Amino acid sequence: MRILLEAHHPAHIHFWKYPIRELQARGHDVRMVGRKRDVMERLLAAYPWIDAVVPSQSASFNRFPLLGMLSRQAFVANTIRKFQPDVVASLMGSYTQSAKLLGVRNVVFTDSEFQHFNHRIAHPFADEIHTPECFYKELGAKQKRYNGIHELAFLDPAYTDFSQVLSARYAELLERPYAIVRMSAWNTFHDISHQGIGDNLESFVRYLNTHYRVVISAEESALPESLKEYAATFAPEDFHAVLAGASFVLTEGASTASEAACLGVPTVYINSTEPRGYLQMLEERYGLLRGFSDSASGLAVARELVESLNTRLYSEWRDHATKHIEESIDVVAYIVNSVLQES
Repeated sequence: MRILLEAHHPAHIHFWKYPIRELQARGHDVRMVGRKRDVMERLLAAYPWIDAVVPSQSASFNRFPLLGMLSRQAFVANTIRKFQPDVVASLMGSYTQSAKLLGVRNVVFTDSEFQHFNHRIAHPFADEIHTPECFYKELGAKQKRYNGIHELAFLDPAYTDFSQVLSARYAELLERPYAIVRMSAWNTFHDISHQGIGDNLESFVRYLNTHYRVVISAEESALPESLKEYAATFAPEDFHAVLAGASFVLTEGASTASEAACLGVPTVYINSTEPRGYLQMLEERYGLLRGFSDSASGLAVARELVESLNTRLYSEWRDHATKHIEESIDVVAYIVNSVLQES
């Protein structure tokens, strides 16, 4: 079978990397449409088994996003015509309407209930829409639910092992317990009128630095000049290994919140956008994170958590993460079987 995957964000590459390996091991021909972004191109270079094509990107697309959307749609359609896939699969499905128009089966995986515009423009073209069971939005007859979340496609210990990465590449991080602060760029359509940590960031980082070495991972220009000394320097393909070794995580990003939770790292998430079902599940069912829509409440609890963390609490957090994985399905196998239409 020939399989075309569309990836529009670095997280999409992580989602697909192990399913691609399994599909290739079964003898299928897999190609990915990537995106001309530095992080995505570096990730594709780090995973040489991924056969990817990346369209060129005009600077004018930043000023005229609609032009960029149409250009990418045309590139996807052209790739479909050349590659002749049996199925096109993607996260969210933003650019795969052409699959339906060209008569190719179109499979979408999504976990973000708040992507209302995306749902409206993509889902009518999908043949199947796969969501976690904790996804609280009903999407109709095309929706298929599974007992797992996207992050387990690349954080399930059955597929990944981070144990040697830190000692081999970032030994200096192990000299002192460290905390990760993840900042979002707040420049996408669904971020309008929303916020995260805000003006309290610098004072909290100074406080956090009295307990841990602080590493700030920031999207694009999200990090102010006054905090550049804390900027992360690790390679993007090592992000999850570094995350797994952290003692505490404060994040504005939902993906980082769920990733840290899956890894059993005590996490506080501050973001005023609409709730995500997978984050609610991780917090309410497993106690793996603390989520807040306002900075003041979130940082107050973050301080309390930092002050209370000890060996027993770390052990409990890890145990809850293990329980979550044990009670979830093999998400990689589910993705592969869904793409191949196998039970």
